[in-house]
Amino acid sequence: MLFLKLGLTDWTPVGEEMLHKVVPGKNALAALVICDGDGNSKAMSAFVPEEKATEYSKSLELKGIPEFPGEVKLPI
Repeated sequence: MLFLKLGLTDWTPVGEEMLHKVVPGKNALAALVICDGDGNSKAMSAFVPEEKATEYSKSLELKGIPEFPGEVKLPI
């Protein structure tokens, strides 16, 4: 799946920055999202138990991919 953002005149690719964010879902589930510096989603995991999403997040932190501080824009 290709994630795009709405540009000024046309659809444009998301930015090159690599950040991540755990997005809470329902019933103690969460998804891990990779996003650009503006919070535009680039990739998203399935919804998994919240503890698993947090584990994935910590793994990305150890690999040097920082957490996005704001709210991500999801493609759903």
